[in-house]
Formats: sequence, structure tokens, C-alpha cells
Amino acid sequence: MLDDKTEIIAHFIGLFELNSEAARLKIEYQEFLAQLAQNPDLQPLLNVTVNVTSGYGLGDFIPNLSWPLSFVTVPNANFSLVLPFAAGYLPFFGQSFFPADIFNPETWGNPAAYAEPNFVIPPPSSMANITVQANYLEDHDRFGSDEEIDFVDPTAFDEGLQELVDVANTLQVIRSPNLPQNEDAIEESGINIVSTINDLQETGVAPGTDGAEVHAAFDGDVVGVTANGETHEDMPKISDHSHRFAEKEEEAEEDPVQVLTEDDEPLDHEVTTGENVLLNEASITTNWLDAPIISVMGEAVFAKAISQVNVWNDTDLINGEVFGSNGSSTSTFNAAKFNSESNPGATYAEGEDVPDGPKHVAVTTIDGNLINYNHVCQYNFANDNDIASVEFSASDSYIQMGGNTLFNTSSVFGLGFHYDMIIVGGDMFDITYLAQTNIMLDADMVHHQEGFGGALETSNNVLFNWASIYDFGVDATEDMNEDVANASNSVANGGKSIGSGIMGDEVFAGHDVFSVLYITGSWLDVQIVEQINILGDSDQVAFASATMQSAEGANVSVTTGKNELINVAAVTDAGLDSTIYTAEGAYSDAFLYQADFVSEDDPLMLLDTDPLAGEAVLFLADGMLEPDQGSEDPGIAAPLPTETSIDVMQSVLA
Repeated sequence: MLDDKTEIIAHFIGLFELNSEAARLKIEYQEFLAQLAQNPDLQPLLNVTVNVTSGYGLGDFIPNLSWPLSFVTVPNANFSLVLPFAAGYLPFFGQSFFPADIFNPETWGNPAAYAEPNFVIPPPSSMANITVQANYLEDHDRFGSDEEIDFVDPTAFDEGLQELVDVANTLQVIRSPNLPQNEDAIEESGINIVSTINDLQETGVAPGTDGAEVHAAFDGDVVGVTANGETHEDMPKISDHSHRFAEKEEEAEEDPVQVLTEDDEPLDHEVTTGENVLLNEASITTNWLDAPIISVMGEAVFAKAISQVNVWNDTDLINGEVFGSNGSSTSTFNAAKFNSESNPGATYAEGEDVPDGPKHVAVTTIDGNLINYNHVCQYNFANDNDIASVEFSASDSYIQMGGNTLFNTSSVFGLGFHYDMIIVGGDMFDITYLAQTNIMLDADMVHHQEGFGGALETSNNVLFNWASIYDFGVDATEDMNEDVANASNSVANGGKSIGSGIMGDEVFAGHDVFSVLYITGSWLDVQIVEQINILGDSDQVAFASATMQSAEGANVSVTTGKNELINVAAVTDAGLDSTIYTAEGAYSDAFLYQADFVSEDDPLMLLDTDPLAGEAVLFLADGMLEPDQGSEDPGIAAPLPTETSIDVMQSVLA
């Protein structure tokens, strides 16, 4: 049944279809109408009445039913009894069809007289996820023109940015693994990360670059929160340092409205060539596979590592005066958190009744390797070198040449199974690696006359790395004992003999069936997140001579900085408290690395090109000297925009 509104709509659609069909078949439809006109009386419709009766009906409620029912007559010859067996359901007719021991009192209560039930449990699935996200932006804007000013070609700053990229490559002490081509490559990537951590622990971590601030910690020293190499109680909040993502302040009571006349209303002039935001965000959360008891016939390898690097240059030239990076208002953060929380199984107090343990064993088998692999690669590359020659007029103005936003976001959520025991025929690898890099060149050139009373911001950038590894469920490793070895060999040979020493553990109390997962190959659990932000924001801004002064009462704001490079990554592994027994030993390590490098070099001087230095002096000359028309322009020793090398990104991707 349709409601009234749907009925109206359906009726309208039907009429529309009929009219459309009549218009399409106009001749045939007119012939049909002519036939109807000849026989207007079509007789009434045929009505058919159908009566349905049944001799069966619902009776009244009868409580306390018992067998046999007094009102039911069951002929003995046709009576069928259905009994459940482990192999299925079989009908038996009469006593002669029953197995003899069913009616033999000597076998009653003897479990050996009955077949062991065959329980089926689901196996887990392998999961492999590779996510690559990349943003590329070239945004060299030019606003206004002034023939008296020789601006530097925006591409001249590319080599300065490349120098910072090379430094970042040197500072990242763990090479991020390449995307795997097969299962062997996944295992190899985990081995390489572990090997590098082991080498760093033995040889020590050197800065690698003069002037870099480096902090490295291993094993128990990484527990908790570390920000810029120092221990903290809480992780820093992005909202406390970001311009774009700051928490909204509570609105204060409104001030009395001021009535301004048209003559005294202030003018607003704003120019922004910065305020770019590069953001990478990745989250991996898994509750995939775990068991209170894990038996590894090979070796077990565990490693968790976070590597964070900030490399930047914020050297500004304002009216010919150099303002170095170290004295700038740019702030950088490397914040990492390693945390684990216990998730034990059932425990019972002394004297408390403990339920019986499992009496049956169910085994499911995975042939080959079992894989949980997540590899997230996120890249943001922006080159935003703007040129502006500005003249403020008597009316409000707003000029935005920056304000670009590049962001990548990825979220992985994996669910799986928990078993009572997991047996691994090969090796076990549990590797988590987070690598974060921010690279920024914000070398601005600004010229204004004396007396400029507006707001000028060429710095105040934010470089923020935030990473967290959280384990819910603590693993302890022990050497293989006899009980676990016997159980593992039994399952590997197709048996189900686990032994009371294992099944009698209190953690399995109350279980009806002891579930076992057998992996014939290796168990590979590898989580990798790689995040890179690269920003070139070297702007050149000049104010025309007629508008150098900030008019009295006018709000003039010029911003060439306030960029934000943010990496956020979190990996959460949920499971159970486990005891891992290994036949060939276990290796476990944790590693934290944080590096910050500030460059004070003049990005144009890195080219070691005299013509560029001369042009910079000309641009910053107080008075805007006329170019020498009698000599040939020496040009700019930098590639044309169409010939700009993309090696800035390739060297990081390599």
C-alpha cells in the first residue's frame, strides 16, 4: 500500500506516461478513440468472489505441556525419532535400527563410547594496504609592476630549498623502506629497520650535520612523552601553537557599538603572500590477531621506532637589514609518545570458585605466511615564491597571494580474531615505524620607506611533528618450554593434543572449546607511516613610494610568513596480554629520534652567483635606484620556469 502523497505522485507519473505515449503514437491513438466512441458501453467489470475456509485454527494457550500429548495419536509404525550426532542428524525407525551400545547400560556415561565433536573455527585473513598520497603545487604569483625594481627570479630560490632537502636526507638516520613487491620484501623491510636500529645503538647516533640538534633514545628511555628531546607529562596540542587550528576563544561581552561617520571610518589594507598550510594526517588502528599463548618455532622480532626531523631557513631581508633564523618567531616541535597498557585475561582471587576449563580443542590452519601490512606515504610539496609591488588606494583592499592549503589524510581500521593459542611455524615480526619530515625555506625580501606604521610579519611559522605508538595488551617473551613445544609439534603433525598444563590455565577457565590457530609460515605484522612536507615561500614585497606611509587611522597589514607544516601520525595496536614462547630467541627494541636544523645561510648566496647578489642589493637599495640602461642586463643564473628541476622532491622520495 502507498501513502497518499506517493499515490498522488504515482498517479501523476502514470498520466504523464499515457500522454507521452498518446503524443508519440498520435494516429494509432486517434483510431483507438474512434473505436471507443462507436461502443461507449463496455459493460460492467466481471467480479469474482473467492471464499477460503480452513479446518485448522489456533487453539487456546496450554501451559505445562508434557510428552506424550494426550490429544495426539501417533501410529507406532510411522513414528520417527531424530537424534543429533556429531556427524549429523540420522532418523531411526524402531528399536532395531539403533546401535547396540545405545541401549547397553554398560556404555552409558563412558565418553569414549562417543565420537569427538568436530568444531570448526574461522581462520583470519591477511591484510595488505598501501596508500600513497601526494600534493604538488607551483604558485609563483606576481602582482603589480614597478620598472624601478629588479626583482629576483622566483626560481632562484629553488637551489636553496634543495640544500635544505639534502640536509633532511642526511638527518633521517633510518631509511624508509621501498614499497614491497612481494611477501619476501615485506619481511626484508622489517629486517632492515631492526638492523639499522641495532647498528645505531651499537655505534651511537651522530648529528650528521653541523649545527643540528639531535636527540636519540633506546628501549626503556623512550617510554612516555618526549617533546624536542625533553620529557613531558603531556603531548603538546596543535591548537596551542597553530594559527589555523587554534581553539575558538570564548566570545567576550560585546563592547558598546561605536558609531563612525564616513569620514572617520578606518581603512583596512591587507597583503598576504604566506599563510600556507601543509598537513599530513595518518591513523592506523588494529585489533587484528592475538592470543594469551603464542608459540614461535623460529625467532620473534619486535621493534617500534619514531623518527622526526625539522629543517628550515627563515632568513629575512628588510630594507637591507638581515634578520636571521635564530632570532625569528618561527617555532618547531618534535613530539612523540610511546605508551602501553595491560589487558589481562580472567583472574580469580584465592578461594574463589574457578570454572572448569575447556574439554575440546578446535584447530584452524593457515598455509604460508599471515600478513598484516600497512604502508602509508604522504607528501606535500609547495613552492610559493610571490612578487608584489603594492600601492594602497583610498579604499579598503585585500590582496592574497598565499593562503594555499595542501593536506593528506588516511585512516586504517582493521579487525580480526582472538584465539586461545597461536602456533607459528616460522618467524614472527612485529614492526612499527613512523617517519616525519618538515622542510621550509621562508626567506623573504621586503622594502618600505621609513615611517611605515603598519603591521609586518615575515616569520611566525610553525613546524609541527606529532607521533604516537600505543599498545593495548603487553607481550612478554620466554624461551620455549616442554609443554608448549609438545603442543606445537602435535598441532603441526595434525593432532590436537594440547595438554592439561596449558589448557588448565585460569585464563581459559569457563571456555568450552580451546581454539588454536596454526600458521605454517611466518607471522608478519608491519606498520609504516612516512610523512613529508616541503615548502618554499620566499616572497618579495615592495611598497610604492606614494603609499609607503600608513595613513593615520588606517589598518595596514603585510604578511609573508605564518606558514604551517604539520605531520600527525598515530598507530594503535589493541590485543591481549600475551606470553610468547620462542624456539630461536627473541629481539625487542624501541627507538626515538628527533632532529632540528636551523639554517642561517642566505638562500641566494648558496648559488655563489655575483649577478644575483647584485640584484638583491639593487632590490633592497633605499631609494629604488634606476637600473643602468647603458649596460646589458647580466640576467639570472637560474633555470627558466619551464626548465625547473623537480629534484627537490625526487631526492626525498629516493
